[in-house]
Amino acid sequence: MKSLIYAAFLLGASVSPLAVAAAVEASPASYMLGVNDEVQVSVFGAHPIDVKTRVKEDGGITLPMLGDVKAEGYTANQLAGVIAEKLKSGRYYVNPIVNVEITSFVSNSVTAFGSLQQPGLYPIDRPLTVAMLLARAGGTRGDAADYVILRRKGQPDRRVVLDEMADGSDEALRPGDSVFVPAAQPLFVYGQVNKPGKVELRSGMTLRQALASAGGPTLAGTQKRVTLTRGSTTTKKVPLDTPVKAGDVYYVNEKLF
Repeated sequence: MKSLIYAAFLLGASVSPLAVAAAVEASPASYMLGVNDEVQVSVFGAHPIDVKTRVKEDGGITLPMLGDVKAEGYTANQLAGVIAEKLKSGRYYVNPIVNVEITSFVSNSVTAFGSLQQPGLYPIDRPLTVAMLLARAGGTRGDAADYVILRRKGQPDRRVVLDEMADGSDEALRPGDSVFVPAAQPLFVYGQVNKPGKVELRSGMTLRQALASAGGPTLAGTQKRVTLTRGSTTTKKVPLDTPVKAGDVYYVNEKLF
């Protein structure tokens, strides 16, 4: 079961259209428009206008009658006010009613994917951290690892352990970042343990912790005689503080009487 720490700020592998749509439906009022964002501009009146357009490299959009209108740096509501004022001052409309909806977040967004409840594209409408993004994405799935991979353009991928975020080291996200939640990798514990079989690897896990996850030794078993098979190498009497790795196979032997 996930710890309460995970549940506090966390609650498939590819970004689904439904998840992207969900992010768009939650169009944040404070999101600032940028280059390549897509907007739907609707003007209600005697001569209605309904235009879907993208913010160009120069930060503007092109509208009927008005031509180029600056959009970059405005929220949807602010842009609607600018357009209404231009239509009124140009005497195209007496009292225009303008609505602007953001239909595609590109310039100020981050991507969350992997073992998440709702992977997708999420807008940065306020300061956003890794933990906050995972919460927006509905939290991790039951098969998720206890860390994420942060990918940022121009920098090497970085591993962020979820437990460490609760200690105040949560990472602030930037536009264009992506956060990947991998599935937990397994290791295996057999022999004289109460729950033999697969154990999910956790960051910093030792043999002692792996044995605890496997239910601990039976009355006939002993922690002093654990055999490790790692690849083609076999090691006997493995110390309990040994760091475990994905794919390891441990066998807890019986006590010698």
